[in-house]
Amino acid sequence: MQMLFKLIKPKLLSSRNSLNARVLLRRAPFFAIGFVFWILLYIGTCKFLSFVRGIDFAGEVLSAKLLSMTFFGLTGFLVLSNVITAISSFYLSKDITFLLTKPVADRDILRLKSLETVMNSSWMVLSFIPPVFLAYGVTYHASAVYYISISSAFIMLVILTGGIGISIAHMLTQFFPARHTRLVLLGVGMLLFLLLYFTMKSVMPRTLETPEDIVRTFMSFNTDSPLLPGYWITETVLPLLRGKGPDMFYSLVLLSNCAFFLLLSSAIGRRLFRKNIGRLQPSGRGPGNGLFSGIYPGRKSALPYKDILIFFRDTGQWSQVTIIGALVMVYIYNFKSVPVEAMAELTPFIKELMLLVNMLMAGLVLSAVTARFLYTAVSLEGQAFWIIRTTPVNISGFLRAKFLYGCTAITLLIVPVVFFTNLAIRVTGGLMYVSVGTALMLCVSVSGLGTGMGAIYPKFRYANIASVSMSLGGMAFMVLAFSLVVITLSLEAWLFYVSQAGLDLAGKIQIAVCLALIGAINAAAFFLPMKIGAKRLSEFEA
Repeated sequence: MQMLFKLIKPKLLSSRNSLNARVLLRRAPFFAIGFVFWILLYIGTCKFLSFVRGIDFAGEVLSAKLLSMTFFGLTGFLVLSNVITAISSFYLSKDITFLLTKPVADRDILRLKSLETVMNSSWMVLSFIPPVFLAYGVTYHASAVYYISISSAFIMLVILTGGIGISIAHMLTQFFPARHTRLVLLGVGMLLFLLLYFTMKSVMPRTLETPEDIVRTFMSFNTDSPLLPGYWITETVLPLLRGKGPDMFYSLVLLSNCAFFLLLSSAIGRRLFRKNIGRLQPSGRGPGNGLFSGIYPGRKSALPYKDILIFFRDTGQWSQVTIIGALVMVYIYNFKSVPVEAMAELTPFIKELMLLVNMLMAGLVLSAVTARFLYTAVSLEGQAFWIIRTTPVNISGFLRAKFLYGCTAITLLIVPVVFFTNLAIRVTGGLMYVSVGTALMLCVSVSGLGTGMGAIYPKFRYANIASVSMSLGGMAFMVLAFSLVVITLSLEAWLFYVSQAGLDLAGKIQIAVCLALIGAINAAAFFLPMKIGAKRLSEFEA
C-alpha cells in the first residue's frame, strides 16, 4: 500500500496545486451550472414522485418500480463504462510504458489503474444522481438512516460494477489481439446496447388506448431479479422509505459481492496483465499505403487533411461513429413505430408535439456527439500543439478548420436524422422545411460552441481522450449546448402558437422578436466562443 500511495501522490499534489483562487474562479461558472442542474433535477423528481404516488392503488408500487429501474439502468451503464475505461486505463494510457520500466510491482500498477478506472467511469454518475436519491428521501419524509444507507449502498454498487468491468476488460484483451483492442470497445458497446434495446422494446406499450396498458407494460419490465445488485439496493432502502428498519440481509449480500468482484478483478489482473501487455505492440500498414497516400494537400486544406488521416488511423474514433450510426437507425425505427393516428385522438396538434419531441431528442444527440468529437478537437493535438503554433497558420484559421471539419460531419448526421424521422411521423410541408432548417442552424451554432469551448478549456495532457469530454468543461458544454437547443425550440414553439392564434399587430411583433432572438442567440453561441477560444489559444507559447 505504501507504493500505491507514492503512485497516487503526484496526482493528489497536482490536484492540490490546481486549487488556487484563479482556477476556482474560472471554474465557478461550471459549479453554478451544475448547481442549477441539481436543483432542476431535484424539483423535477419531486414533482414526478408526487404525481406517481398520487395514483390510486398503483402509486406506491410504481414509485418502487421506478427506483428499481433506476438502479437497473445505473448498473448496466456503470459496467459498460468501466469496461471501456479499464481497457484504456490498463492498456492504452500513456503512463503504462513509464510505470513498467520502474521498480513498481504489478499489483501496485493494477491497484492504481483500478482506482483510476472506478473514479473516471463513475464520477459523472456520482455527481448527478444524488438529487434523485434526495428527492426520494424528502418525498417519503425519510430519516437520516435512509441517506446513510443509500449513500453506502451506491458506493458499494460503484465498486462492484468496477470489479466486474475491470475483469471483463482483462479477459477481452486476453482473447482479442491487442491491435484490435479498440475494436473490442465497439463490439462490447454494440452487444450491450442491443441487449438493452431489445429488452426495452419487449416491454414497450404497443397501444396507447388506455392508461392501464401503459402501467401494465411498465410493471412487466423485469428489473427485480434477486441476482441483480439493483434489487439488493432496492430491498435495502425501500423499508427505510416506508418507515421500517433496514434489511441487513441484502446489505450483506451487496457487501459480500462487492468484496468478491474486487478480489476477482485483482486475481484476473495479476494473471493476465503481463500477457496482455505483449499484445499492445502497434501494427498495421506503414506510411505510404494508406487510403489518402496519393493525395497531397495544399496550405488551406492541410489541417482538415491531417484530421481526416488521424480519424481513420484512430479506431477509437471511427468505431464510435459506427455505434452512433446504429443508435441512429434504432432511433429512426422507433419513430416509425409511433402510432401517430391513435395518438391524434388526444390532441389535434399531435404531429407538432411529436416534431418537438423529435427535435429535442435530435438536439440531445447533437450535443453529445459534438462534445465527443468537436469539444475534444483542439485537445487532440496533444502536447504537439506547439507544432501548430510554429506553422504559418493563425489560430483563428486553425479553429475554423476544426469547425468546418467537425460541423460538416455532424450536419451530415443530424440533418438526415431529422428529415427521416419527420417522414416517419408524417410531417411534411412547412413544418418539414422549418425543422430541417432549424437542425442545420443548430448544427452550425452548437459546433461553433463546441469548438470554441474546447479551445477555451483545452486539455493537451490526457491519458484518454474520453476524459476530455467528461471534464468539467465538457459537462458545461453539454449543458449549454442542450440549453441552446431548448431555448431555440421553445421560441419556435411560441412562434407556432402565435401564428395559430391569429396574426394581428401584437402577433407580428412577437414573431419578429422571436425570430430576432433565435438569430441573435445562435449567432452569439457561434461567434463568442470561437473568438474567446482563439484568444485563449494565442496565449500558449510555442
